[in-house]
Amino acid sequence: MSLEYHNLMEDIVLQEVDAIMRSGGGCCCDICKTDVVAYALNHLPPHYVSTHKGRMMVKLQSYEMQSHADVVAAVSEAAKVVARSPRHDREE
Repeated sequence: MSLEYHNLMEDIVLQEVDAIMRSGGGCCCDICKTDVVAYALNHLPPHYVSTHKGRMMVKLQSYEMQSHADVVAAVSEAAKVVARSPRHDREE
């Protein structure tokens, strides 16, 4: 039995992250981008789906005003946090 599921919130965040990071004027390198995505996803509710119909339902919900505002707010906050302390500027 093959189980397939996906957190659609990842797709929704990825649709917004580039524009929000560019508008904030911070670093937009791959390291910062993945840090912003991870931070935002940890502060947003997951939307797991296992069917095509479920995928479409969540995508429709993501376009609702409040859902979109929540994603933009979480990604914006994540970009600020990462910009204050970028991982690539620290010695590991």
